[in-house]
Amino acid sequence: MAKRFDFVTIIFSIIFMAALVILTITSPDTFVGGLGAAKSWVIYHFAWIFIIIVAAITVYCFWLAFSKYGNIRMGRCKPEYGWFGYAAMVFCAAMGSCMIFWPSIEYGQYIIWTDVWPFDWGANEMARYALSYSYFHWGICAWAVYAIGIIPIGYRYFVRKKPGLTLQGGCEGVFGEKLANGWLGTIINIIFIFGILGGLTITYGTGIPMLANFLHVVAGTPETFLVNVLIIAFLTALFTWSAWSGIAKGILNLSRLCIWVSAVMLLLILVLGDTGYIINESVESLGYMFQNFFSMTFNLGAGVEGSNFAAEWTVFYWAWWLGLAPVMWIFIAKCSKGRSVRNIILTVIGAGFVADVLFFGVISSNGLSLYQGGFDFTTLGGGNTPLDAYYNTWDNFTFISDTMMATLTAPKLVIAVWFIGTFILLVTTMDSSAYTMAAATQRNVGVNADPVKPLRLFWACMLSISPLCILGAGAGTSSCTAVVVLTSIPVMILVVIAIVGSTKWMLDDFKDMSAAEIRAFFETEEEKEKSRIAHDKVLETLNSGLAEDQKEAAAEGK
Repeated sequence: MAKRFDFVTIIFSIIFMAALVILTITSPDTFVGGLGAAKSWVIYHFAWIFIIIVAAITVYCFWLAFSKYGNIRMGRCKPEYGWFGYAAMVFCAAMGSCMIFWPSIEYGQYIIWTDVWPFDWGANEMARYALSYSYFHWGICAWAVYAIGIIPIGYRYFVRKKPGLTLQGGCEGVFGEKLANGWLGTIINIIFIFGILGGLTITYGTGIPMLANFLHVVAGTPETFLVNVLIIAFLTALFTWSAWSGIAKGILNLSRLCIWVSAVMLLLILVLGDTGYIINESVESLGYMFQNFFSMTFNLGAGVEGSNFAAEWTVFYWAWWLGLAPVMWIFIAKCSKGRSVRNIILTVIGAGFVADVLFFGVISSNGLSLYQGGFDFTTLGGGNTPLDAYYNTWDNFTFISDTMMATLTAPKLVIAVWFIGTFILLVTTMDSSAYTMAAATQRNVGVNADPVKPLRLFWACMLSISPLCILGAGAGTSSCTAVVVLTSIPVMILVVIAIVGSTKWMLDDFKDMSAAEIRAFFETEEEKEKSRIAHDKVLETLNSGLAEDQKEAAAEGK
């Protein structure tokens, strides 16, 4: 059967990229300024929607996992990948270089926001508890957004056995098959692609300059746009190869390698830094996060336009997670064959949260260790610490390398390993995204098939254009966050629709079954045979015991 591509979505994506390139070249200042203004307006008027939707998704996620519907599996088969490989792909695809960049600067930005902290903390309290908010923003709620949406995509694909790994397919439960595969489905797919391009902008927009800065520190190379272009070209070549190779060969192997490199990097920081302080700060901040979880969840910074903590951070993060969620849904759903709904949800949330605690706990606590000895926050910006320089320049990447140089006994060794880890994390995120976008724009991807390789190559190249435009326009992190917030709004609506649709499917298919019946429904022949053998052994043991009792009773009777 001939391949059916979604040419309308592909063409609109090309037009969008062309417009972005033209705007970047002709009016970079207008481009950057417009992004900031639009972001402030959206946050002021719609922040409450982001907060409520993410809170509701988190509650629903845990209900679904522990309900009888948690026993539903993605097909009658064994999991295709082992637990370690599966968890590695989930983490590496979802996080990219951001899991290294943000732990390195987030605490510093929180400390500097002395006038908008929601709990009326003093400056020293901010330094003490900044890490707890990082745990929150990258923790349970965030990973619940990723976990819950895997279900509608995977359920339609593996349980209902309908071809096509697309967000429009995930929305089919609400809109119906005819509408979801017609003009409305095309609109959904276009929104989905734009959401990916927006969400990944910050991954590339922060990861590439960080790599350039690390090269500068270790090898003395200049931090120029040309260096950024060369890094992007090398990255694109590598994740193109990985996406071309497919999940089992390219993405899985890179994800496993990434986990080991990241473990070495974190271990080096822990050993070469202030080990005792890092561990103590990590544990204390984790406890404070749980203690204030509900206050953090519903903090809205009510009525303060554009400059309150919730607006600039919590809403941004929820927008980011929601905007990128569908691309992770599709990729992780493809990897989730044979896993139960409960297993998927708890693995995604558990693996993500543990990684969050490890990365932020080690990297952020290492940076904070510089200021445990009584830093005078009233003169912030007037000293010679990395935080003082950061306050004066807001140079994120120099702040990261300066902190490493100031806190570690062998900083260049750690930065070199850090460079490798960042590079691999960028590759794993981009190759999984290219794979997903190819799957989303090829309408008849069978249950055991992959999207065609030329389409994966096309999206691998397209993913490199947006960050080049952002970097070429001289846009900073704030502009990248603006793109994330703006592109997440329509995607957020589709997220809710997909969740409602999958719930309807599960109720239609399994409402009248008990938890035990659902488990039995999805058992493989091998599992049934194992259950039969175990059942026979239990009966044999019981019968043997009964026979012995009868013999003893007969002997006593005599």
